[in-house]
Amino acid sequence: MWNSKEALKGLALELVKVQSISNTKGEIDMANLVYDKLSQLDYYRENPNHLNLVSVNDELGRFCVCALMKSKKQTKKTLLTLCHLDTVGVEDAGSLKEYIFDANKYTEKLKENIDSLDEDSKKDLLSGNWLFGRGIMDMKTGLAIQMSLIEHFSSLEDFEGNIMLVAVADEEANSAGAISVIPYINKILEKENLEPVAVLNCEPDFSLYKGDGNKYIYTGSCGKLLPGFFVVGKEVHVGEILSGMNANLIGSELIRRLELNTDLCDKIGEDITMPPTCLKYKDNKDEYNVQTPISSTIYYNLQTFKITPKEVLEKLKIVCYEAITASMEKLNKARIEYEKITNGKYIAKDIDMNIKVLTFDELYSQVLMDNGKEFNIHLENKIKDWLKDKNMDERDLSSAIVSEVHKFSKDRNPMIIIFFAPPYYPNVGINNELELDKKLLKVVDNIIQYSKEEYNIEIKKQNYFQGLSDLSYFRLENEDDIINFLGPNMPIIKYKYKLPLEEIKKLNVPVVNLGPHGKDAHKFTERILVDYSYDILPRLIKK
Repeated sequence: MWNSKEALKGLALELVKVQSISNTKGEIDMANLVYDKLSQLDYYRENPNHLNLVSVNDELGRFCVCALMKSKKQTKKTLLTLCHLDTVGVEDAGSLKEYIFDANKYTEKLKENIDSLDEDSKKDLLSGNWLFGRGIMDMKTGLAIQMSLIEHFSSLEDFEGNIMLVAVADEEANSAGAISVIPYINKILEKENLEPVAVLNCEPDFSLYKGDGNKYIYTGSCGKLLPGFFVVGKEVHVGEILSGMNANLIGSELIRRLELNTDLCDKIGEDITMPPTCLKYKDNKDEYNVQTPISSTIYYNLQTFKITPKEVLEKLKIVCYEAITASMEKLNKARIEYEKITNGKYIAKDIDMNIKVLTFDELYSQVLMDNGKEFNIHLENKIKDWLKDKNMDERDLSSAIVSEVHKFSKDRNPMIIIFFAPPYYPNVGINNELELDKKLLKVVDNIIQYSKEEYNIEIKKQNYFQGLSDLSYFRLENEDDIINFLGPNMPIIKYKYKLPLEEIKKLNVPVVNLGPHGKDAHKFTERILVDYSYDILPRLIKK
């Protein structure tokens, strides 16, 4: 049904047509379509209890799809295959967004608007070897391939091995699907007496540099921390601006030091994470007036290979103190200059505001010590009220909790409070001391050799997939550090964001990513290389 090139491409195009943008009802439509398609296979007609929709338990009512396929030859060995059902939004496509979920039509429409494309996209479009569309690369082609694996291997009499397809919701947003489905996977493995040997993801490979046409296989997935900074200033009327401290001044100095700071890149061998970048910055004034902002909030994307939350906090504290020093120097310099230009009418005095940098855990512990149990009761009640507000996402709730705790602090001087917000992606890689990991590395090397000999295609091995993926939730490294430093500094971890750490520890399997070759994920020029992705790649994955 899906094991020829054209049939597989047809399935992928059908999946692309479902507008399964993250955090929309389209994700439910996508889960139902995948479920319905798989239910047509002979295997699930005979074993309907092996195909299930698993609730994400969220307000939207989204589902993941879990499809277990047990080979005719009995064995405990089980390969988990991971994919996601959702896509990013389509506003970047402008007036062509109505076509972007129909890859054939969209590709033709781009030819009519070819002047809007960059040179590389133009070249690929005119070659006729690429299909453009939202989700065609990330990652509905990978999903289609994994569905075809179930069909193929379930029909073989002599195959020995089980496959469990796990198609999750919300990968492009908060990974709520993966986080919710991990306990279910363990439950099925235990119930069926199965042993997971590895996790295969089919996310597309990512270019490492401009013009990179290489194809990659990855034996790990980078982690992600989302450090937040609650910056408190010393509010003042604009008519007395030199006697206060604008929270936005501290914030801007902090952003200047954090943005693209390669000292904060994580490195293992030749692998280097992308430098950090600001994902959100806002001051916390609700309305306009002539008082300077009391506080501002900053969120940063920080990718990891091995660096721990503890080490990240230590490094960020140093950068925060640098920003504070620069802010004070700027303020005091302005005071001196203003004294000069006013001919001494304004007398400048250095201001020592004793600006501190605290982690959320340090602030919370001090406030609890100063205010006792009544503060905790107050905070719990506030959080209960906030949880009822559907407009507050996980980041909003995180900063609201930090702000509320700070209100009860006796220290009213400016400060920077560092905390962590969701989503958190643990870094996951190869452990050379474990037998399963050694076996997986041999498989990877064999596939690279086979691809070269059989198809004259070179696939390069990378230690970490840097596009972020839900592979992060299948193995847990640095467990103690996560418990002792991530948890206490993530304000909402007990309330709206629950990491199944014990369930992840139970799985503890090596991961690999081998997916279609494409370009420009999350852009309106998202596209896929047709012949390789629908013909050669499926052969490699089956091999």
